[in-house]
Amino acid sequence: MTTQPLGPWSTPEQLARDGGGKAANLARIAALHFAVPDWFCVAAPLFDAVRETLALESLRHASADDEAAAQAIALRLAEAELPGDLRDVLCTGLDRLALHSVPIAVRSSGLEEDSERHSFAGQFASELYQLGVDQAIVAVRRCWASAYSARNLAYRRSAGLSGAPPRMAVIIQRMVDASVAGVAFSRDPLAPLNHDHAIIESAWGLGERLVSGVADGDRYVVHRETRTINATIARKDHVVVRSARGGTEVVSLEHARATQPSLDDAQVRVVANAALRLERELGSPQDCEWAFAHDALWILQTRPITTLPPDTRLSSRFAGRHAVIWDNSNIVESYAGVTTPLTFSHVSRCYREVYIQFCRVMGVSEAAIAAEEPMFRNMLGLVRGRIYYNLANWYRLLALLPGVGRSRGFMETMMGVKQSLTPELAAELDRALVMPPLPWWRRVATALTTGLRLVQSQRLNRAFLARMASIVVPLQKEDLRGRDLGELLRLYEALDRDILKQWRAPIVTDFRCLLAFGLLKSLTARWFDDADLASLQNDLLCGDGNLKSMEPTLRLVAIAEFIDRGDAALRARVVAATPAELRQLLALKENSGVATMFDAFLVDFGFRCADELKLESPDLHDDPTFALSAIQSYLRSGSSATLAHSSAECIRAAAEARVRVTLSRPRAWLYQVVLGWARRAVRDRELLRFERTRVFGVTRRLFRAVGAALAGLGAINDAEDVFYLTVEELFGYHEGRALTSDFRPLVAARRGAFREFRRTPAPPDRFLTRGAASAMMASPAGLAASDLLAHGESGADDSGLLRGTPCSPGVVEGVIRIATCIDDARGISGEILVTERTDPGWVPLFPSCLGLIVARGSLLSHSAVVAREMGLPTIVGVSGRALDRLRTGMRVRMDATRGEIRVL
Repeated sequence: MTTQPLGPWSTPEQLARDGGGKAANLARIAALHFAVPDWFCVAAPLFDAVRETLALESLRHASADDEAAAQAIALRLAEAELPGDLRDVLCTGLDRLALHSVPIAVRSSGLEEDSERHSFAGQFASELYQLGVDQAIVAVRRCWASAYSARNLAYRRSAGLSGAPPRMAVIIQRMVDASVAGVAFSRDPLAPLNHDHAIIESAWGLGERLVSGVADGDRYVVHRETRTINATIARKDHVVVRSARGGTEVVSLEHARATQPSLDDAQVRVVANAALRLERELGSPQDCEWAFAHDALWILQTRPITTLPPDTRLSSRFAGRHAVIWDNSNIVESYAGVTTPLTFSHVSRCYREVYIQFCRVMGVSEAAIAAEEPMFRNMLGLVRGRIYYNLANWYRLLALLPGVGRSRGFMETMMGVKQSLTPELAAELDRALVMPPLPWWRRVATALTTGLRLVQSQRLNRAFLARMASIVVPLQKEDLRGRDLGELLRLYEALDRDILKQWRAPIVTDFRCLLAFGLLKSLTARWFDDADLASLQNDLLCGDGNLKSMEPTLRLVAIAEFIDRGDAALRARVVAATPAELRQLLALKENSGVATMFDAFLVDFGFRCADELKLESPDLHDDPTFALSAIQSYLRSGSSATLAHSSAECIRAAAEARVRVTLSRPRAWLYQVVLGWARRAVRDRELLRFERTRVFGVTRRLFRAVGAALAGLGAINDAEDVFYLTVEELFGYHEGRALTSDFRPLVAARRGAFREFRRTPAPPDRFLTRGAASAMMASPAGLAASDLLAHGESGADDSGLLRGTPCSPGVVEGVIRIATCIDDARGISGEILVTERTDPGWVPLFPSCLGLIVARGSLLSHSAVVAREMGLPTIVGVSGRALDRLRTGMRVRMDATRGEIRVL
């Protein structure tokens, strides 16, 4: 342990080893003759020795994950009696730099801080305007204690550093009495493709509120070559200044100064020049803190910008320039959040095969299909663990069919695609879609074949349902764990051959729904002069009464009604039971009627679950708690799907009456024909989507059995590890083509990568990549910079009014419940459910809801279709940024006829 302070006089090696990145960087910039306030450093070995002296070693390993232990360590560091070494080091440093009688800043310097990989920005304590050795001792102890703060330990876990205890040095620096201060970035940290600008943010007084993110400051975008400035001036109502009691305080600013720029153009250029010189001298883009005092610029600290990928990764020389638009509209309903490699590889195979079949069914030539193999292979992408549409390939698919102009608009409606492309990007996309013109006879033949398939759709559906009943339903009831690995993989191939390669009926029905819904929308817009056209169309699609996806909910409601009509004591016990008690309660012999009904429900619908198209999701066979909780919720709220359905029928009848009154007889006849076509198409689409879920349920159980077999063979540690492999890797292992016979290291690496994907921010809903797509996808900052919706409508205004797409009509007023996952919504009773997205597994919750607000989705998304059927007031497509303003327990008025939510 050293009792001597470190400082500019120390060697670079000693500073890096014992003072941390912040101290090493201060020495480097001082050597480059920047104006740096006098400073010295209390070295980390003293922190280590104090920790040992206070007997903290017994808590060392627990501190990485145990918050209670970490708080105990922080408290002892801040309050326990310390050895005299700390006073000796501080006195020596203060004497050497003549800092005993002047204000000083005491700043933490973690050993991993301000490095090339980890910034630790804002994680540690800083104490400003301290005076003398006694105040410095208290401030140093607070800095030491901040090494064990909850936010720092969370940062360490997310950065993969939780295995070792934190180490802390502390910098003592002459305080700069700043008139204006801030931060400067020599490159825009959120725009890795932008090499042209530096970013400067500033505020009056000290920069603490600006650096910590508590307050906004003025923002200056400076062109790196020309030094031209684009300024955005914020309202700065408060300023951090020195307190007469010591430390700092926040005071209000008068209006005139609050709206005045904190820097003039000359000062902006001085700061920009300093930031660019730091980048040039230190060899990487820099994030520096600075201050002006008496018109002199001081550099307080600098660190590398850790969020920027290497320039070569995004270089067109290596990556190319081909543009791809990625969009998760609609598909996020089925694949929300991070999706495992096995699910993605299976889904990619499905999409390729299904849309090749689709083109064949629609009469596209084999030569054209073969020429478009890259398109079929790339309908989807996996972006940091999340599934996205490759949007250009979807447009390209429709370009193979006649009438592409109209179909493209219909497809965007069906998918809920947000239209916000710049004209330049739209033109680039159109150029990429240029395809060789079809001869007239081929266009006519394709159009005739398309029409024929649409006419044959009902017959195709019947044949598909018969195939499902003979192949998939029996497998649904079989325990697949009794089969060996080879049998299981042959069964997967049989499902691929007998079901997936016979998927013509669902895809034709999807296309029929696309056309019918789009045509109904077009006629409604043309023949009804009204601001509520979307509401009219939604009202007409209410109350059909035959949606297959309603059956699980109706069966659960029937069980609740059976309990309600029966033994009052049983009803009371069910209503009061905890989730753990419910299953045992309903399985008791004296409740045999209920048990029989519930067991029958699991036989028919046990493959349902939240995220039911993700193979890794546990279904109701694995955990029936959700279905049991739904029954309990119905009993508590008195919900009845039949009452909701009666409401939906009334809504539809009123809309039909409006059509009869408004339209002439010929138009009304044509409108009714199109409406009937749309209703049948929506109903058929829901039926076949239900069957798709059944296939995925069998596939899920099949792969779980494959995982058990691989674990038995020692290729993986646990059956669940199979979800971190791909379908091709499974077949390669069985057939002798695998690159390894031990998947455990590969699984461990992928688990680590997917943990990072879950902890880091999700990519934007829509973004652009150029060239090698994965090069940009490797960087969250790169994706954020390419967000094509970042500057679109927020969906909210300052009056507390949020807007979305009206989906199922009705006006309700009540308390909201925010659900980030389905577990958050359990036990809902008479509240308005607010969520990012839903899938069919959420439907049993709907009868217990007063209303439904969904950030994602379209008029044909599952939540929209089922909500209309049940007469549940629903708004979809509300901006996630707007929903951030809502909190559980808020009271809102929801007008689902107009798509408006007002916070009360």
